[in-house]
Amino acid sequence: MAPAAESLALVRGGNRCEGLLQVQSLGQQGLVCGDHWGLGEASVICRQLGCGRALYVPTYVVWPQEAQQSLLQGVQCQGVEASLWDCSLGKWGSLNGCKCECIGAVHCSGRTGLASLGLRGGGSPCAGTPVIRITEGPVISCGLHQKEASVFCRRLGCGPALQASRPHLTGHPGWLGSKVISCQGTESSIFNCRFNLNFLDHCDLPTDSEVVCAGHTEARLVGGEHPCAGRLEVRRGLTWDTVCHADLDLATAHVVCRELQCGAAASTPEGARFGRGSGPAWTEAFRCAGNESLLFHCPRARGSQCGPGRDAGLRCTGEKFRLVNGSSSCEGRVELQVQGSWAPLCATHWDIADATVLCHQLNCGSAVAAPRGGHFGDGDAAIWPDAFHCGGTEPYLWNCPVSTLGVPACAPGNSASAVCSGGCNQGCGGGG
Repeated sequence: MAPAAESLALVRGGNRCEGLLQVQSLGQQGLVCGDHWGLGEASVICRQLGCGRALYVPTYVVWPQEAQQSLLQGVQCQGVEASLWDCSLGKWGSLNGCKCECIGAVHCSGRTGLASLGLRGGGSPCAGTPVIRITEGPVISCGLHQKEASVFCRRLGCGPALQASRPHLTGHPGWLGSKVISCQGTESSIFNCRFNLNFLDHCDLPTDSEVVCAGHTEARLVGGEHPCAGRLEVRRGLTWDTVCHADLDLATAHVVCRELQCGAAASTPEGARFGRGSGPAWTEAFRCAGNESLLFHCPRARGSQCGPGRDAGLRCTGEKFRLVNGSSSCEGRVELQVQGSWAPLCATHWDIADATVLCHQLNCGSAVAAPRGGHFGDGDAAIWPDAFHCGGTEPYLWNCPVSTLGVPACAPGNSASAVCSGGCNQGCGGGG
């Protein structure tokens, strides 16, 4: 049993069950050296604090401001002890008089803390820029070498790492020592690795490639007139495969368009309309419900045997529509949003029926006119080459048949326009 003067706590964390271990013992108080820190010691601490089981045991290279403080060194537990006081506690000493490099930390299961990790901006949860947050410290968004990337991918449930952010080590002295995160490669979690936050300013994301795990899946459209039309290819890890037309249903097509920020699926041309793929064939079929945000989240089944010329094609509608440069948001140049940017729509084949559907879609009443020839200005972006063929009763433009104009697709300045009858409030325009 611990004397009254002895105590321990986890500090600088998101709650009392995670953080750096601070001990008061033998008349002194301070942090604990973590050079030989492991799950045995962490298990005892979590149990003593009533915080469940030990999850992670990160260690931190000592910060310069901690260098003059005393650390409890040589703590060793078997993992079965009732409290830390039943372990071998070692002795107190300053860094100047010992070889301690790291401070010990513990994350217990008793409370959900702020520790999190993920890959950002890579097209699926299994690819992108690594982002790590431990306790209340800085967010770590740094490139990873191969061992660290492998631990990271496994922790995410994404299989092994196929590509690291920094696959090649430079040869200058001290490079390995300046890594923010250092792993052996066998850790069950990146949180069990060594962190050196003294080198956070060495992170140089513009020069880092993304981490790609084996479980990564994303879609692209190639060979089309614009980024939202083309032959459907799916990336499996680092390889792009061609999808068979028989395996592309409407629900899956909608998910692909949504993933690419291209609105909804307008049509799925077959017969290698956008050319034949040169890579391997995708061997699975996606079974999407249609409301998934990414193809990655769709269930899969065995795919079809795809013969030559049976590559899947897809044409999407664009993300949103708006009327701009008019006297109100219910009249103006027709623009649609594609992959985050706005582009004017070509006026070729644009008529009053198309404008009627758009006016209804934007809650702007009925169409009064559908002027052509850049009546409301040309805009700065290139003209979008799709043509809608509406009957006038469709609820949205993307419910109308769509075709893509030939080359040249549209004369400069020939942007479509619409003048609606009104009934527009502040929410009109930019409708999806």
